[in-house]
Amino acid sequence: MECRKSLFKQGAEWGVPFGIYLSVMALLFIFSDKHVGLAALSLAMLPVIPVLIYRWQKKRFVAEQGATAFSNLWMLGILIFIGGSLIASAVSYGVLQYVRPDFFYEQARYVIHEYEVAPQRFGDNMQQVVDALQMIIDKQAAPRNIDLVLTGFWTSCFLGSLLSALLAAIIPLMAKNKQ
Repeated sequence: MECRKSLFKQGAEWGVPFGIYLSVMALLFIFSDKHVGLAALSLAMLPVIPVLIYRWQKKRFVAEQGATAFSNLWMLGILIFIGGSLIASAVSYGVLQYVRPDFFYEQARYVIHEYEVAPQRFGDNMQQVVDALQMIIDKQAAPRNIDLVLTGFWTSCFLGSLLSALLAAIIPLMAKNKQ
């Protein structure tokens, strides 16, 4: 029976498929400059994340016959996000380090080029952004790939914690409404 598994083991097990899902999203984003459709697909995958977390938290809630505390559901969501984010971070780092080592510089050059082609498409403050990007390129001062990956990891974990708290509060309320 699934409810006999510890919260940590359950979170780790569900973190694996979630990590694969996040990895696919990250890879689509990393290669979105090569094909525009990849960016759209990556964005289309974003709304599925709350659905996945909700289903896993609800599955645990149902398996424990509704006796799961808010804190346990919240912690389960956090653990799923931590496990998934670790996997996605490892995949992203490997790709950024060995396949696309100049990813940041390529993106910065692209933004500068797009601004130079049609500056009227951008806001008034865009010149400052372009100047800052040009300075970063000139001084070779871009963040390291590990910095980009860790920023993504911590952002995912933080936002995942907020989402998990919200869903953990909603699940018992929805169960009461069904009764």
